[in-house]
Amino acid sequence: MVKSTSKDLRVVIVGGGFAGLTAAIECKLRGMHPVLVEAYPGASSHGDLLDFVRNAGRVFESWDNGNVGRRLMAAGVNAAKYLEFYNAENVLLRRDPWPQAADKDCVYAGHRGEMHRIIYEYAIEIGVDMQFNKRVEQYLDSDTERGVLICGGEKILGDVVLACDGPRSLARSQLLHLPESTVNSGYAIFRAFFNITDEMRQLPEFSEMIKEGEDSVRFWVGRDMHGFIYTWKNGRDCAWVLTHLDDANIAEMWSFPGKKEDVAKYLKDAGFPIIWHQALEATPADRIIDYKLVWRDAIPTWLSNSKKCAVMGDAAHCHLPTSAQGACQAVEDAVTAAICLQKCNGDVAAGLQVFERIRFNRSHVIHQASILTRNIYHKNDWTPELVREYPDSLIIPFYPWVTDFDVFANAEENFNQLLQDVRSAKPGTIEELALPAGGDYDGMLLEKRIPEERLDELTPSNAVRVQS
Repeated sequence: MVKSTSKDLRVVIVGGGFAGLTAAIECKLRGMHPVLVEAYPGASSHGDLLDFVRNAGRVFESWDNGNVGRRLMAAGVNAAKYLEFYNAENVLLRRDPWPQAADKDCVYAGHRGEMHRIIYEYAIEIGVDMQFNKRVEQYLDSDTERGVLICGGEKILGDVVLACDGPRSLARSQLLHLPESTVNSGYAIFRAFFNITDEMRQLPEFSEMIKEGEDSVRFWVGRDMHGFIYTWKNGRDCAWVLTHLDDANIAEMWSFPGKKEDVAKYLKDAGFPIIWHQALEATPADRIIDYKLVWRDAIPTWLSNSKKCAVMGDAAHCHLPTSAQGACQAVEDAVTAAICLQKCNGDVAAGLQVFERIRFNRSHVIHQASILTRNIYHKNDWTPELVREYPDSLIIPFYPWVTDFDVFANAEENFNQLLQDVRSAKPGTIEELALPAGGDYDGMLLEKRIPEERLDELTPSNAVRVQS
């Protein structure tokens, strides 16, 4: 039954990650009745480091008169001056301002679990209905029932379903009728987070990243591998992530306990510097995770046949970390969906179709670029000379069209026209109907700016040239 006003809408949200929490909060703030359903028992305490730049950070800053943003800032890597890039020989390639040094209001980086808890606690403060320890067995999308069936037989019903159930999404198969399409990206990440001890501070190279009153962020890039090391909170906390070539089978599991000897072998094979070996030595063995990176091709629609259920976040577009935007794009999805449901005057099917048209092309371009960016990092032998000549190639892809994006204004400004397009059944593919992405990543591609006769000179004979 179509409700008379959007304020009456009961929104069933599956998944309590950043996409689900943001959707629930935004729907609640806009007068709807969200019900968040999560299989885990509460807020996540796991993970390494996660960052949100301005396009998502402005959302958190908008909550509770900026108090949520201030809590995220206090918890994070907010005292770093620079992001430093090194090659495998530990030669400094470039030094860029750390984003938070220039924009302290809406750029947040910190421990994933701690940031998740801050947002979870705000959802509790505003009265979001969150139901934990409830694993979805079946999505319901019929004329008489829309919602989810929980293991054990309970039904949680509503007017609309937002499936934020991650890359292993049940909604993709049950709502969108898609076959399982997870493929191994060929890469995996070793991840670790731990508290730094006094003994660790005595390790010579590792201690260089522990500074009183200053956080440190360093990035290393080598053949088929790159990694970050972060220290923050006056040298109390450390996280590192190491993305590497991997041929493991991901048919059964994506995440395993990491083994120090495996990490050490990858570091040795790539010729990474001693600071990485000392960081590994400092890491408690039980704090290392071996996470296999999966890839999903873009899907033609995010909506069920009824158009009253949608997948969002990783369930719709599973970004590799090299997009530097996976969590940010999930937040953009969530805000846009809430705005469209608020403005659709109870016509959920039309509202979600507008949501899809607003979000599809922008998220698709950023999603696809994660492989391109990874290959740029890994398939060139980086030297200071090469970086000086082509400085825009070795960067974190924080282009202004990505980071300065205002998700609130974008949805508000485009809703009415796209609603008219939906109701007039404007024909065309979703790419043709979607809003322009706003930009591209061509500026990173060396071969678009290096004369063909110089490519062999600047690229080693065993390298694979990045294709656009």
